[in-house]
Amino acid sequence: MTAVDWQLVPVFVVIAAAVVYLGLMVQRSWKASKSGCGGGCGCASKASRTAAENRQATLISGDELTSRLRSPRDS
Repeated sequence: MTAVDWQLVPVFVVIAAAVVYLGLMVQRSWKASKSGCGGGCGCASKASRTAAENRQATLISGDELTSRLRSPRDS
């Protein structure tokens, strides 16, 4: 075995481990529950209701927008 041959074994092991890891992550994301715990306890409906209530738009005042602008004198 030459020096390059024995280095290929760990390289293939690392690549195989990365492929397995990525495959598990893809499978987990596809099979993930959409909301709630999936136990039928009603937490999904509570979560979607509170999320809808929290979607109110918050506006930023003009003073807050311009407070971080630098004037030409500050440079």
